[in-house]
Amino acid sequence: MTERDASIDAQSLLRLDAPPVEDLVRSPLAPERLHAEATRTTPTAPAPVRRLEYIDGLRAAAALWVLCHHTIETSEPVAAMHLPVVGSILTSLFFGQFPVMVFLMLSGFCLYYPCVKKNVADPTLKTSYGTFLLRRFKRIAPPYYAAGAFCLLLFLFPALQTGRWAAVGPIDFKVVLSHLLFFHNLIPSHATKIDYPMWSIGLEWQLYLLFPLLVWCFRRSNGPVVIGVTLAIAAVIRGTYRMLPPDIAAVLHDGPFSYLEIFAAGMFAARLTVQERKLLPNWALGCIVIAGFAIVRLGTGNGLVHDLATSAAAFGILLLAIDPNSAMSRWLSTRWLVRIGIFSYSLYLVHAPFLHLLWFALRPLQLSADATYLVLVLCAPLLVALAYGFHRLFERPFMRVG
Repeated sequence: MTERDASIDAQSLLRLDAPPVEDLVRSPLAPERLHAEATRTTPTAPAPVRRLEYIDGLRAAAALWVLCHHTIETSEPVAAMHLPVVGSILTSLFFGQFPVMVFLMLSGFCLYYPCVKKNVADPTLKTSYGTFLLRRFKRIAPPYYAAGAFCLLLFLFPALQTGRWAAVGPIDFKVVLSHLLFFHNLIPSHATKIDYPMWSIGLEWQLYLLFPLLVWCFRRSNGPVVIGVTLAIAAVIRGTYRMLPPDIAAVLHDGPFSYLEIFAAGMFAARLTVQERKLLPNWALGCIVIAGFAIVRLGTGNGLVHDLATSAAAFGILLLAIDPNSAMSRWLSTRWLVRIGIFSYSLYLVHAPFLHLLWFALRPLQLSADATYLVLVLCAPLLVALAYGFHRLFERPFMRVG
């Protein structure tokens, strides 16, 4: 895999939020509640509804995989990778693109869910386009800029520019400007600079720009048609971009039009969740999840087939979790996963620089690559704790605002 493919690594959201998404996604009212509300003769305030905690859990699982992926790339345990069973598990961690596909789907899900929840028959954007973008900017930009500033401070210490971190430089004004304006992912020489996981935040923002268009498309048509059209666009781009001038090819291949189908699939899953429709029995959805991740593991780690396999698996997980009593929903709603999911955007943003600093601190010990990897794994809770501290300072104050 290329460095970039491995790093795709939003969140945001994406929560790599990442890739960051809406923080108050809630589940539909039960049929009994709907009936009771419909038969009331006097207006009353709506009763509280249950938060979709499994969304946070899935986001946390994706962010933790990204952390594991970059840990093994920081120090490859060559000896351990040749062991039976253990080696297969460890080499699976080199597949770092699929978690961000999960982030992108969750982003589409969480942005569209309030629209469908308000009016399932005719979903619309709840605010003006400008207000929507302003809220999204306030939500993702402050921690993103704070993490970027922290990474830039590391460049004041030339000794740190070694190992994996050597690839994030050199930095100039153009690189900084492209990151400030969220279009660095469209320029190959800028995409993984400053903080290599950040390129997907640019992609996340560009999908926000297109979200109202997709809402309109869903109103005019239906989910499968919109997904089919966006998939056709992605397939044409992926199949022809090498024939185009490099600059145009990068904008098309690395920009939002190559990933709209994943974002749209998340929106469709949100609609089905509100309607409590699974489409298929649980056993069939389970087979889709297993087959999707199997294709990812047996494939090259990138490309359209990889992204679609990941999307199918994530889509299956979202549908399985519609039932709050299902094993999938209960597992993803595990308390510790949900808590990490709440600050997974911060974890995505700052795990790389903290991981590098920890690796750099171990260098004087002259440990083997395997021993270094083991120490890094054991220190993973520390990295998560540092990300939580960053979240409290630079993300949490803006969660309500966004």
